[in-house]
Amino acid sequence: MAGLSLIELMVAMLISLLLMAGVIQIFSGTKNTFLAQEGNSRLQENARFALGRITTDISAAGYLGCLDSETPKGLFVNDLKSKLAGSIYDFSAPIFGTDGTGPGGSDTITIHKAGSDGGIRVTKAMPSAVSPINLDSASQVYGSLKQFDLLAVGDCATAAVFMITNDPSSSGGIIEHAAGVVATTGANIGQENDTGDLQNRFGSELASVATATRVGTTTYEICNSMSGNGTSLFQNSNSCANRTESNELVEGVQDMQFLYGVDTDGTQGVDQYLRADEMLAGAWNQVVAVRMTLVLNTVQNVPGGMYNKSFTTTVRLRNRGG
Repeated sequence: MAGLSLIELMVAMLISLLLMAGVIQIFSGTKNTFLAQEGNSRLQENARFALGRITTDISAAGYLGCLDSETPKGLFVNDLKSKLAGSIYDFSAPIFGTDGTGPGGSDTITIHKAGSDGGIRVTKAMPSAVSPINLDSASQVYGSLKQFDLLAVGDCATAAVFMITNDPSSSGGIIEHAAGVVATTGANIGQENDTGDLQNRFGSELASVATATRVGTTTYEICNSMSGNGTSLFQNSNSCANRTESNELVEGVQDMQFLYGVDTDGTQGVDQYLRADEMLAGAWNQVVAVRMTLVLNTVQNVPGGMYNKSFTTTVRLRNRGG
């Protein structure tokens, strides 16, 4: 039986190498396509989460229960001591922002609103505006209240925001709002009530309607990622210097810009969109919509290098503009 000649072996090897090169090329192309699709999917998912999270909060901005902060001054009372315009305790406006103060000239946004866990019924009339408030201690929401939480109480005619100064877990539904008690734990350390006077006797005539709702402030900003790879979207860091992993929401967010739609003539709808640095102090309570633009990247290099995409959406504030 005759064997293969050297020429035949070389021809066979050449054909094998050509086939192998084709297989490697196909494999490499498929891998690059997979990595590009994976990077794009991650970018899209990060964008979907970031936009959804901020959109949900913006749309609920200004909600403080039965009555909101759009109520004329005198009917809405903010009894918190640290309530300068734009601060996290300024519940007189639904929203506040800064322009170009973050990395790369990114914006920040601060949203004031009640929580989504529902209200707690006022069960007894207040003898005076400085008296404690009696709440339904059997409510599931009441069980989650803590000392130094912020509450909004309203009866569809008036509303007030204050800080709880006693321990609700052992008070049997009695909520105190005294002045001079400074928060020593929790997110509101250093805060206190201004006078303890809510200027209204909630529950005096509408006990079945008056409710108390936990309220809070959420700030979104761009800071350097905790991983050291680019920038991320952070929530309630107070400043980028105080950022932690627990505040980091989404990696790869490299820019965030906001325009605020203001209703200047009192009719329903936006009359003009302004940057935060163009807003006058009184205009923040006239914001009825927010236009948001986020720029996200793939976080890691993909075939062809890291790339980014821009996403823009406009959100209406449900508690403003009719």
